[in-house]
Amino acid sequence: MIRSLAALAFVLAGALPASAQQSAPAADELLALNFYVQQQDTKAVEAELLRLQLKYPQWTPPQDLSRIGVTAPSAEIDAFYRQVAEGRFDQARETLAKARQDYPDWNPPAEMPDLLEIAEGQVLLDAALEEENLANALQIAGNVPGLLRCDRINNAWRLAEAQQAGGSDGDALGTYRAVLTACINEPDLVATLEKADEVASETELRSLFAQVMSRFPEQEERYSEVLQRLLAGRGSGEPSVTSDSTGAERPVPRSATAPRSTARPAPEAPAAAAQATASQPPRTTSSRAQQPGASSVDALAAAGDWSGCMQRSAGSTVATVIYQRGWCAFNLERPMEAISAFRTALAGRLDPTQRRDAAFGMALAYLKMNMPEEAARISAGTDFTRSQRVDIERQILDQRGVLAYRNKQYKQAIQYFDALEQVAGGIRRDLAILRAYAYLNSGNQSRARAEFLRLNNEISTRESRAGLSAASGG
Repeated sequence: MIRSLAALAFVLAGALPASAQQSAPAADELLALNFYVQQQDTKAVEAELLRLQLKYPQWTPPQDLSRIGVTAPSAEIDAFYRQVAEGRFDQARETLAKARQDYPDWNPPAEMPDLLEIAEGQVLLDAALEEENLANALQIAGNVPGLLRCDRINNAWRLAEAQQAGGSDGDALGTYRAVLTACINEPDLVATLEKADEVASETELRSLFAQVMSRFPEQEERYSEVLQRLLAGRGSGEPSVTSDSTGAERPVPRSATAPRSTARPAPEAPAAAAQATASQPPRTTSSRAQQPGASSVDALAAAGDWSGCMQRSAGSTVATVIYQRGWCAFNLERPMEAISAFRTALAGRLDPTQRRDAAFGMALAYLKMNMPEEAARISAGTDFTRSQRVDIERQILDQRGVLAYRNKQYKQAIQYFDALEQVAGGIRRDLAILRAYAYLNSGNQSRARAEFLRLNNEISTRESRAGLSAASGG
C-alpha cells in the first residue's frame, strides 16, 4: 500500500509548478512520521508519507522507515569503541568509514579518530620500547602527539628512561623538562622531578625545581621539601628540627618530617592499550561489552582519556560501567568520586574479579586521601591477590608509621616501620631515618646510634651525620 501511495505521489508531483518542488523535508518535519512509525500506526504512516511526498516530490523515503529522522549512527559507534578496546584497529577504521558513508550528514566527534590513532600508536610504542628500539619509539611518539599528553605521562617517562639507558642523559633530561613545562598534576610533577634526579647535576636539578616553583608559587613549600630530600640523598640539603619526648630539639630531615609514598599502584594485568597508565582495571571476560555504552567507556579508559571516560559514564546504571568510572575518577585524582563509584558498582552485578578489584580501588582511593584505617578495613574483608595485598599493606604501614611518629607514639611507629620492612622487603631511606629518630625519642639511644651508623655507612649525608651526632650525645 505504501509503495502505491508513493507512486501516486510522484505522479501528482509532476503536475506541481517548479517553485513548489523542494528537495527534502527538514528533520523537524519528519517528527510526525517518525512517531507514527514507532507507534506502528500504518494508516497514519501512509497519510503522512503522502503529504510529505506531495510537498517534496524529489524526496525518496528510505525503504526501512524505522530510519526516518535518524541522522547519526548508534550501533556503529558502540561497535567502533568495542573494536578499539579489543585492539581490532583495522575493523574499527572500516566501521568508522562505513558510518560516514551511511550517514553523510554525520561528522564523527574528534575523539573517535583521535582515540583510534592513540590506541593504535600506544601498541606500536609499547612494542618499540620492549624491543629497546629507541629510534622507532621516538618516531612513533612524534607521529602520534596524543601519546605524549599529560594524561599519558608514563609514555614520556618510559622514553626518558630509554634515553638514559642508551647513554643520552641530556636527552632524558630534556624529556623530563618538557613534562615539567606542560603538565600540571602535582603528584606527576613530583614523580618527574624524582626521576630527573637520576640524570641531572645538582645545578640542573635546582633549575628544574625553580622552573616548577615559578609555575606554581603557591606550592613552593611542597616542592622545597622534595628538593631538600633529593639533595639530602646527594649529601647536601638543610635539615629541619623536631623535639623528642624530653623537649630537647633533635635535627630531623625534611623528608622525615613528612615522608610520602612515591608508589603509583595499579591493578594487575592492565589492558594492552593502557600499559603505560598509572592505574587501570584489568580486562575481564564479563559481558560488559554487550551492555549499553560499556564498550565506549572501556575504550576511553584504555586510551587514558579519563575525562572522556567520566563524561561517557555519567548517569549510567550499569555496574560494570560504574566500576570503570571508579578507575577513571581515581586516575583523575578524584578519590572521593572513585570511592562512591566503586561502592555503587559493588552493590550491582560484578563478576568475582571485578568485585575484588573494585575493593582494591576503594582501598587505594582511601590511601590517596591518607585514610589508612578505612583501607585496612577493606583489606581485612577482601581476598586480594598477593601483589595487591602487599601493595595495600605496604602503604597502610607507611602511613600508620608516619602518623604514629607525628603523634609522638614512637614505639608504635617503630613497630609499623619494622612491619613495613618485612612486608615490602625493604624500607625507604627517609622512613629508615625517621625510625632511627623514633628509637632516639623513645629512649633507646644505643639502637638509634646503631641505625644512624648503618645508614651513614651506606650513604653519608647531612641527615645521617646529624642523626649520628644526636644519638651520640653531640
